Amino acid sequence: MPDRPAKSGGRSGRRPRLSFDDWTAAGLHLLVSEGRGAVKISRLCEELGVTKGSFYWHFSDVDDLMKAIATRYTSQDNDAARGLTSLEELPVDERLARMGAMLVDERAREAEVAVREWARSDPQVAESVRALDRRIMSVVENCFLELGFDKREAELRAGTLVYAGIGFLYGRDSLPAPTIDRIEELLKILVRR
Repeated sequence: MPDRPAKSGGRSGRRPRLSFDDWTAAGLHLLVSEGRGAVKISRLCEELGVTKGSFYWHFSDVDDLMKAIATRYTSQDNDAARGLTSLEELPVDERLARMGAMLVDERAREAEVAVREWARSDPQVAESVRALDRRIMSVVENCFLELGFDKREAELRAGTLVYAGIGFLYGRDSLPAPTIDRIEELLKILVRR
């Protein structure tokens, strides 16, 4: 789950100046913890201890904030938080293992499910999620290419792993929960020649 911005300090009468990032972090936190319907200007202002003027300094309305949240969550800048950027420096077997471990992280799962659910009703968010999926698919496919699989095999194996990851996100309530052991077994199957 994304970090929650700190509330304003004491009652000195002077409120902190919130940044664009503070607002998007707070909005993303509410989206993940309570769903799209909880992201309201008054609620955010109360949570952050500021007036609506602070909100309107950065955003024209709640839809403008929601676009910023989607951009923040699915942007390449957030790849560092997901661990995608540092992965490419690791040996391929370790890279795949780390990506597998990300699939069992509950905080990441909650954020991912919330954004993907939102994407079902918002075309702009859906396009951002598609772009993120393409980046993830590319990272995974490159792993299989480095392991010596041809382009078609690498694409099929990467697709299997990415689709399994999305299934792990949504199937936890009705299917056996993904574990590191299960993911390691899946990886062993996928890297086998």
